[in-house]
Amino acid sequence: MESIDRLNRAIDYIEKNLRNDVCYDEISKITLSPISAFQRFFCLTTGMALSEYIRRRKLSCAANDLLNKDDKIIDIAIKYGYDSANAFSVAFKRIYNVSPSLARENKIKIEPFHRLHYTLSITYIKGDAKMKRITNNRPLLDGMKGHNFGLPDCVKFILECLGWNERPNFWDIAAITGDTVAQVYNANPTNSCEYCVSGYLAGKEHISYVFDVLGYDIEYVTAEQLNANNEKYIAKIVDMIDKDIPVLVKTNLNDLPDWKSDVGTHCLIVGYDHSGQIVKLLFDGTETVDCILTSNNKMDLIFVGEKQREVALEDLYIEAVKKMVHWLTLPERDGMYFGAAAFRKWADDIEAGRYENDDLPLWENYGVYACNLATRGGFPEYILMEHAKMNPAYSHLAVIGDKIQKLLPNEEYMSGRIMLWVHLDELGGGLHANRETLCNKEKRANIAVVLREYAERLDQVVGLLEKELHMA
Repeated sequence: MESIDRLNRAIDYIEKNLRNDVCYDEISKITLSPISAFQRFFCLTTGMALSEYIRRRKLSCAANDLLNKDDKIIDIAIKYGYDSANAFSVAFKRIYNVSPSLARENKIKIEPFHRLHYTLSITYIKGDAKMKRITNNRPLLDGMKGHNFGLPDCVKFILECLGWNERPNFWDIAAITGDTVAQVYNANPTNSCEYCVSGYLAGKEHISYVFDVLGYDIEYVTAEQLNANNEKYIAKIVDMIDKDIPVLVKTNLNDLPDWKSDVGTHCLIVGYDHSGQIVKLLFDGTETVDCILTSNNKMDLIFVGEKQREVALEDLYIEAVKKMVHWLTLPERDGMYFGAAAFRKWADDIEAGRYENDDLPLWENYGVYACNLATRGGFPEYILMEHAKMNPAYSHLAVIGDKIQKLLPNEEYMSGRIMLWVHLDELGGGLHANRETLCNKEKRANIAVVLREYAERLDQVVGLLEKELHMA
């Protein structure tokens, strides 16, 4: 059939251009279809995104060259479209669980990822294929509102579908998760984007805590459980979506090639197609990405269960205030730092010249932490002030909040633009920091001084909270 022939000609084109940039417009011309339609068809028929297929084919060919040719690793990396040996190594290890150098050194056999070839077959399907999307269609992670923390907005979205009103709002929930309280910093090189506490602590314990504070039980299903009992959990997803309740997903942007946000850990299932065989993932905005549920998924699913108890907004504030010192003094975990320790380690790495390395992605390893700082704004004093306004019995919290504001001043009171953010921008070390600034010893030393001075002030805040915070 001509249509099958066009599909295979498109695959031939991809195969011939694995060493170059694959042009999606050319694929569209070959298949005589819009590229979006072809991408959807490809995903439905192969169980993976077109971009993932191309990436896997390139890595498979690169692995073959690595083991059978004497080319340098950097030359192989560039040959197949990677900007650096480090980027190639990260991608290679993620697929094959071994670095390129180790694979070559030990002559490790790499299972090839073979090219695709379409043939025609017919399968009878019993029953009709259902599809549905929940009715809530508001944007997720609205950056214009500063909603940059994934878990809080996903939780807020779910609460809206469960019938909660305006409160708790995004910021209330972000105080519960610790995201607006503590700075984070990862000393490990990474090509992922993580902004916040809930991204670093992602998993059953943290998510169970958040929903318990909100009064809900959850069922946490690991990727291994999902893959082992695919049909059971597909049915559960369908049931939840049919009830207009999203399913929370904990995953990683590197495991989902079509992820359209740089917030890298949490998203939502907000719909399904083909009776649940395909789920619709919402990362940000309102546009969804289709994901086929196979037996090799890398997603943990969180199903919100029955409400266990009524929770007032004041109860949430009490819990948020009680937990502040906890978030600000979290111990280092595998190179990840929190609170004052995050600022100190960040300063140490800046001064030591970590960012002189051109192979280290600057946004993922620097910009995200400036973004965290900007997003957190005037916390934790905000939550103290709000709680004091809500209940006169907690008027002493306003006094504590005022003391914190003097230690960690804003450019304008309650503007959210804290002076540290202002100073970093003035020094070129804020959201738009560039390699030139971070390679200049004098400039980066000045940035490090400001960060360390702020860490000292934050230590004083912790001492203040420990001394004066007495919750009933």
